[in-house]
Amino acid sequence: MTHSPFKARGSLLKLQRDVAKFYSLLQQRFEGNSLISDTWASMERDLQAQAESLKKLPSTFWKSMKKQEKDLEQAMRGALPCEGSDHAGTLPACLSHMLNLEEPLVMKVYAPLIKRLRVDWTERALDFYVLVKAHIARLERLVLAYSGDPALGQRCTGLFQSFEKEVQEQVVIEAHPPRTPGRQAVQKTPQRKVSQARRTTGLPRKRPRRALENRAERAKPLVKKLEITRRRARR
Repeated sequence: MTHSPFKARGSLLKLQRDVAKFYSLLQQRFEGNSLISDTWASMERDLQAQAESLKKLPSTFWKSMKKQEKDLEQAMRGALPCEGSDHAGTLPACLSHMLNLEEPLVMKVYAPLIKRLRVDWTERALDFYVLVKAHIARLERLVLAYSGDPALGQRCTGLFQSFEKEVQEQVVIEAHPPRTPGRQAVQKTPQRKVSQARRTTGLPRKRPRRALENRAERAKPLVKKLEITRRRARR
């Protein structure tokens, strides 16, 4: 792994490997049921694809996330898989633990990353957004089909809706103030001549420097509707 000034990047990649390992253990635990086992294997591949997508992000992006590093680190600690028998319980128990891992990972880590990507890296934001959204849809189908617990189903639906609302929210990043030109580059023009030129040529008045400094860089929105089918399984 290449060194990054953003320490949380390495922590995030490790977390994704740990969660992928959790799904691999579940796949082995339920290998007697091919449908469930295959779904756990797909969840593992989802995490691997997400990790590969983040590895391709430029270092400038991670530097831009520096102010959010502590919040991300704290969120990732809440999503760490616990050692022990978390993958050895009943299917409903495993599904519940899966949600305990995914909720902070999706809402506290992935959503802020996608929102920041929307500012200057729109295409990369869309790619990662599609990966995460497909993963949540797969998670929801699994829970609705096999948990037998309406509360878990509501958590999944709420996670999907909250993720959509969060990543589509308007993002405003303050732009850096414009550089002041050096003294030699400044050409002073008499006040009278400037005023007279405006009257004769109809040139618009210059915008105050304060207005230029307060301009904000707005994030480009993601696609308005990118539907990934979420079918409720028949019981």
